[in-house]
Amino acid sequence: MAYLITEALPTDQLPNHLLLLGDENQQLIDTYLPTCQVYLLTTKGQSIGICLLQRNELTAEIMNVAIEPTFQGQGLGKMLINYAINVARQEGLERLVIKTGNSGIAQIALYQQLGFDLVGVNYNYFLEHYSQEIWENKIQCKHQLVFTLSLGVDN
Repeated sequence: MAYLITEALPTDQLPNHLLLLGDENQQLIDTYLPTCQVYLLTTKGQSIGICLLQRNELTAEIMNVAIEPTFQGQGLGKMLINYAINVARQEGLERLVIKTGNSGIAQIALYQQLGFDLVGVNYNYFLEHYSQEIWENKIQCKHQLVFTLSLGVDN
């Protein structure tokens, strides 16, 4: 199957259901979405993945990344994050940040496999910023884990 990653245009209708897969808080999405570059992963004209990249001087943060559930487990999330890494490198950025919940076992493994290092924990982040409890892998999501990737030439 052929996949294509493109930057969304401001006039494009974004797949909100994918945004909500990556972040269950619509109010937070509405806050950061206008300041992000949006990359869509498509196949056969259908959006099956999304990645939001927010720049801040020499650092960028992946604010949201998600793959349609029926397409998960095929390496597409890795493909999308690698695309964001390459964009950040091409733009001369020094560091890429990505955050996830303590219960996202697959995400934690993926980020480390891609070279991200755990650099911090925002304790009780999801308890304080989300009105509904989040459970994943039979673990309550309470804490936000912060990972960074150095984009220097040696990496």
